[in-house]
Amino acid sequence: MIETGSLDLMADVLLSTTAVILVGAALLEAVIPWPSHLRLSAITPLLTRLGHKVHRADGTPRQQLQAGMLAMLVVWVPCAAGLWSLRNLALSEPLFDMLFLLLMLESRPLRELASTIKTLATQETLPLARLQSAPWLKRETGKLSAMGLAKAVTESCALRLVGQWAGPLLGFALAGVQGALLWRLVQLMNQSWSRKNPVFDHFGRAASALYQGLNAPVILLLGLPLLVSRLKQAIPLLRNGVLWPYPAMGMLLTLLADKCRIRLGGPRYYQGSLQRWPVIGSGDEPNNETSRKVLNILQGCGWGWLMLALIITLMEQLHG
Repeated sequence: MIETGSLDLMADVLLSTTAVILVGAALLEAVIPWPSHLRLSAITPLLTRLGHKVHRADGTPRQQLQAGMLAMLVVWVPCAAGLWSLRNLALSEPLFDMLFLLLMLESRPLRELASTIKTLATQETLPLARLQSAPWLKRETGKLSAMGLAKAVTESCALRLVGQWAGPLLGFALAGVQGALLWRLVQLMNQSWSRKNPVFDHFGRAASALYQGLNAPVILLLGLPLLVSRLKQAIPLLRNGVLWPYPAMGMLLTLLADKCRIRLGGPRYYQGSLQRWPVIGSGDEPNNETSRKVLNILQGCGWGWLMLALIITLMEQLHG
């Protein structure tokens, strides 16, 4: 018979495990409606202003690249040092880790955006839908049709979920709170200094390269369940995804497009400039429900990995 003291000790150990912290933070983030000004993405305008101040518009491409690398250090080092200090002062490190990870995750706003587009992306309310989605999209929305808006939001929701939900979770699993902070700050810097804006073409190159590198293992985990059922078509699908300007992201979008039988990509306007991106997928055009469907698929894959980690942890504790 297991003694009460042993059960209490097992419970304390279990609650301090990485898997329980990951699941707890993800559950809390899914149900707690954080105000927009308290979300970490609220610092994006500040990072954009920092980028404009630090980068030299008259500098050479190499000088702008160096300025972008310096800006990354200016943002990362103080935040990492402050986080280390706060964690050392916390009365309960597992509780601190869970609350901090909760602040790093932002999937709920994406689900709200998908619900908004589902409701408003009609001919009668299309101007309002464009206005609601404009802060989430780098491309120009003024001339988008209902189908074009649905496609843009679908792509944006999928790619942002990788950076602001799955990425911080994997970062925490690999390197604790510092890993989660690194993943999320890099996502925000890449978004704030996007190379789609000609001003940051060279300045944002370092942030973009680091962001793509960090996302590669995240995309591998999210895409693996989708790829398993498509092994016979794996090579053509992945070859199509490599044509995307960001190959790892392109592969994930290709798998999602094949899963949902839709087409993504195509021409779009950035800062008044027409860019022709490759078309991926061979199904129908996205509709106002596609973005929610894509989010459900991606989060389903993510939750599958979380549950697997939790089950393995429970088995280890029981056998221990």
